[in-house]
Amino acid sequence: LSRLTGAEWGMVTAGSATGLALGTAACIAANDPLRMLRLPEQFEDKPRGVLVPKGQRFAYDHAIRMTGAKIVEVEDLTALKRALEHYAVAAILLLAERDPEATLDFDLILPEAQVAGVPIIVDAASEPLTTPERWTSRGADLVVYSISKLMRGPAASGLLIGREPLVRAAWYNGPPHQSFGRVMKISKEQIIGGVAAVELWLENDHKAEQRDWRKRLELIETHLRPINALKLAWHELAGGIPRLEVEWADCQPGLTFTELQMKLLARRPRILIDDFGGTETSTKINPFALSDACAELVAEALFEALTEVRPETSTVRTTETDVTGVWRVDIDFATGPAQHCLHLERKGLRISGTHETPLGDGEADGMMTASGFDLQAFQMVEGLIVRYRFIAEECSANQLSGYVELGAASDHAIGPTTMRQFGRVQFKGERA
Repeated sequence: LSRLTGAEWGMVTAGSATGLALGTAACIAANDPLRMLRLPEQFEDKPRGVLVPKGQRFAYDHAIRMTGAKIVEVEDLTALKRALEHYAVAAILLLAERDPEATLDFDLILPEAQVAGVPIIVDAASEPLTTPERWTSRGADLVVYSISKLMRGPAASGLLIGREPLVRAAWYNGPPHQSFGRVMKISKEQIIGGVAAVELWLENDHKAEQRDWRKRLELIETHLRPINALKLAWHELAGGIPRLEVEWADCQPGLTFTELQMKLLARRPRILIDDFGGTETSTKINPFALSDACAELVAEALFEALTEVRPETSTVRTTETDVTGVWRVDIDFATGPAQHCLHLERKGLRISGTHETPLGDGEADGMMTASGFDLQAFQMVEGLIVRYRFIAEECSANQLSGYVELGAASDHAIGPTTMRQFGRVQFKGERA
């Protein structure tokens, strides 16, 4: 991996999130057993922290927090210097795809980190790997890539590269050793498959690959262009990966993302549309995992779904129950019910209020339905937007029942799938 990437050393991990966890563990405990075996226990004389530029929190930074480090957002150099004094800073974490637009970017952070002797970890999981690797060659200490995304290696494989002492320490903190990361075991088949994927990736003609990506999206765009009122737009990810946005609100009013997703999954072969960066009425097509033949299948399936004649929607009568007031709600989680509280106010068809939980409160907003209501409540947890979607299927003057959809996402990955990724549970409520 060193020879292939130009970095000092490298290892294949059980996914890129494992690379973040083991890399952070190495920055905290090095290869010192007295510290390694105490993780995630606090043993510094100051609070343990990992600094992140403001606006660069992401869905997988739980991998950092599991080491016992608090993630501290810093807005500018002044805040960075202040945090370096206040915390036992293990590392500074950057999200590669957001660095170009960041006011506190890699080039500003690097001198401060070097003076303080604090390692920089770059999460480049969604970026294309180049040789020489661009972040370590600029001075980053550790960099994480996904092997299973663009490189199409084993599904649970990631790449951690960087300064040899730190990457070796990450390896000692991980499997097969009896240390913090023992639970992050990876098979020898995945390791060899991961290395092979890196080799093959770096041998690719990436310019030709980019042309193929555009050609496949152009094929889909050409197929969909005749659909009246359909909106199509091009976007680009890091590394020149194009995406085609398909927005159908005007051509298929009432068709939700979830309905379209289920419709395409019911086909043979099954097609899964992603909601990364999408909405209830749009999706973005990423071509890097499509062959020419698959692109044609996607184009045909989308055309069929988006031109299908749908039954006219009739006006649905909503329940007349006035839900205004305070409701005690029992949510049936796996370990037993948890009591939450809804403070609701109904104004016509709309309802709004607050959602109180044992761990914090949030705003709630929704609509009345024929049998009850559809209410969304949001809270923030460690940079993630958490959603409770209450679907009341039965609603009387004093009692409620239905289910709750549970999900969470970082602000750049909000979509119908992520916002229901933790499944659904039943709830019952009564007036307080």
